Amino acid sequence: MDYINYYKQMRIILIYDLPVKEEIDRKIYARFHKSIISLGFYMLQYSVYTKIIQNDSSYKQQITKIEKIIPTKGNIIILRITEKQYQDMTYLTGEKNKYDLLVGGRELVVFEENE
Repeated sequence: MDYINYYKQMRIILIYDLPVKEEIDRKIYARFHKSIISLGFYMLQYSVYTKIIQNDSSYKQQITKIEKIIPTKGNIIILRITEKQYQDMTYLTGEKNKYDLLVGGRELVVFEENE
């Protein structure tokens, strides 16, 4: 089993609040949402998405990619924390995200077929 250093590995937490009153705003929202999914983010809860990154270089690359897709209206916040800090998150209500239960702090998971 590989050792994962949760103090070196990081997470990006992307929090956004975009307008959806007008039809054009809903289209912009949908485009942004699809774009962050295609960048590898997954939903932690509504309008809060996260992604595992390996280092500062990867963080800078992700910021550059996100800057290219941000809408002109609304608020978008990015928070970078260590995997250890993320693992220490406390759920006051609800259940842990199914993706986190399956993948945890591993960026790559290999599923093997049992015969």
